[in-house]
Amino acid sequence: MRGHRKLSALACALLLVATGCGRTDKALVPDPVAPIVRVGYSAMAPDYVLAKLYVAALQLRGVPARLDRIESRRAADGVRNVGPGVTQTSSIGHRAKLHAISTGLVDAVPEYTSQLLFAINPDAPILRATVRRDSANPDAEFDPVFAEMTRSLPQETRSLRPSRAERTMVIAVRNKDPHIDGIRTYSQLADRCERFSILIHAYPADVLEMEHWAELVNRHYRCTPKSLLTETTVTSGDDVVLTFASDPLLLSGDWRLLTDDLHSLAAAYIFPLVAKSAVDRPRQLIFDELSEKLTTTDVAELLRVEYRTPDQLDQFITNWLRAKGFSGREK
Repeated sequence: MRGHRKLSALACALLLVATGCGRTDKALVPDPVAPIVRVGYSAMAPDYVLAKLYVAALQLRGVPARLDRIESRRAADGVRNVGPGVTQTSSIGHRAKLHAISTGLVDAVPEYTSQLLFAINPDAPILRATVRRDSANPDAEFDPVFAEMTRSLPQETRSLRPSRAERTMVIAVRNKDPHIDGIRTYSQLADRCERFSILIHAYPADVLEMEHWAELVNRHYRCTPKSLLTETTVTSGDDVVLTFASDPLLLSGDWRLLTDDLHSLAAAYIFPLVAKSAVDRPRQLIFDELSEKLTTTDVAELLRVEYRTPDQLDQFITNWLRAKGFSGREK
């Protein structure tokens, strides 16, 4: 027996570094992951459809997940959900989502690179003049805005791989309009800006953010239009709109995007922002694969379904995920 105890002690000593044999602290014990991934979303477009996409992708890979709406007690966006899937914070917009993630109220949210950085650090030099990342080959290592935003995040959070999909603010002009046929860049529009009425196409929760970006464009290009209105709908009389790149309006083929030739706005790429304690490596790989396959057109199509036929959104998401290979795999 005594020899057996010596052998056991020796074995434990040899294995101490590798296994933590005989230790009572938690230094070598991995943090537990949340039993269910709570995916939060705000009233900003396209938060809701992206959150539903994240939940569906996780569930198809066998990871329990649910939706949680993030509400601000200070935001009067006209929408009030009730029930256990609602999280309230005292912040608004991007800060509300960041607060919910960093304090453990939710585990993952969709976010947008330059727009989150502006919410965290509006004076970041990279936001004043940036080189747009090649959207055909996104790589966070070479995106200075994404890198700066990641450095600015609370330590409890992690920014996962960004997608090719954008929520960047863009200016679009109506095709086949003889007055603007020759306009291809923001500078060319600015030269004749006083001739046009410009519409900010935004939904209630996005109005303040859109108006900020519109002011930034005006400051860079000194574009003072004949009128500048904010509306939720676009009419046949509107020829120039400021909107997000993911706006389903742009799917019609009636609009042409202008080039931001002075790089006045940093690109806002869609990515998952997650709580470190809730998303382990297998779960991260699911988010990464989703980001790899998501495009701006995909997001616009999701939004179009939500706006026109919301009862078909779940089936649309399921079909999209299966077409991208998200069914029949191990998590």
